[in-house]
Amino acid sequence: MGSVVNNIYFKSNKNVNELVIRAGQKDFNEINVIISNTDRNKKIPQLNPFLVQAFVKKTVNRHDNIDNMKYTRQGKIMFTTKDPICAVQLLSLDKFMEIDVTTNIIWENLCSRFLIFDIPVNTPLEELAEEIQVKNNLDVVEMRRFLKQNSSKQTTPVLITVLGTTVNDSIKIWFINHKIQHFIDRPRQCTKCHSLVHPSRTCDKDNVCSRCSEIHTGPCQGPEKCINCTGPHDAKSYLCPAYIREKKVLELKCRNHITTGEARRLIQSQNTNYSETVKVLPASAELQETVTSKFEALIQSVNEKFERLLQAVNEKLEAQTATFANMLHTTIESIMQNMYKIVVQSLESNTSPTRKKKLPKNLDLSSSLPMQWDAGGKNA
Repeated sequence: MGSVVNNIYFKSNKNVNELVIRAGQKDFNEINVIISNTDRNKKIPQLNPFLVQAFVKKTVNRHDNIDNMKYTRQGKIMFTTKDPICAVQLLSLDKFMEIDVTTNIIWENLCSRFLIFDIPVNTPLEELAEEIQVKNNLDVVEMRRFLKQNSSKQTTPVLITVLGTTVNDSIKIWFINHKIQHFIDRPRQCTKCHSLVHPSRTCDKDNVCSRCSEIHTGPCQGPEKCINCTGPHDAKSYLCPAYIREKKVLELKCRNHITTGEARRLIQSQNTNYSETVKVLPASAELQETVTSKFEALIQSVNEKFERLLQAVNEKLEAQTATFANMLHTTIESIMQNMYKIVVQSLESNTSPTRKKKLPKNLDLSSSLPMQWDAGGKNA
């Protein structure tokens, strides 16, 4: 089934070729085969493409299924294909153009990693792997139990690597559906120079202080300066922009099943596009300012026209009110005169001569009272 180390680590005993063939039956995007010089201190030189093509056609029967070939920055050759058999033929090479080589697969393109929880500590990993494969039609490549020394915990989480880039939200173990959690690794930091882009085992630099990024002995007396982003903080800070960016890189790597290098290039490409967009912003701001000024001028013009219209309406309304007041005053005077005549006629037959003399005077006084009207038509 596989090899187990202290019931903490399990690895499938299937060889690389068999795993690649099995991976071809799962969901995946592409298979990338890496060819390296056997001597780690040497790189594979960029050879004549015509001769390389002739060599590949001679040694790889399914060479028509090779989608791409390129030289990597590390001095290696990477072949990309979607054909598992073609990939196996490439993996079988031990010489490339008279150069002794070793081959490997970029497993990130073919595998998924996830966590399951509450697995009893005394459960052998080999039995757990067999249970997962039988009940869920999965091919387990590796398993790792997270267990600290001298721990008293009865259950632990287990990290599982399986073939295929698509996994269900849960897997069945012992009649129980266990929810899975996709595994996103945290950024690894070199313990010597505190860089986030390489591990300690490959670091050839001197030990530096994580606080000031300088080489010294004894307590640090210098100002804080991060070696990764040059910011005023410790290089181990989780708030470091470089640390946050590296977390995004690892998340992109996990969700898209690509290598760390590819994820970094994608993030860098996104940042470049953003910076190019920012360069265009001043022109956009100038355009916005022009539009705003023209809009404000239009609003002011509309307000002025509305005020003039309102003033004209008020003036016309005042003129009509004055005309109406004059008409009303004339009408009242006419009514008063008619009333006067009626009263006089009615009193001529019933009133004494003395009262007849006083009556016209009193009526004249009442009819001659001043009458004024305001703009609203009310008697002043």
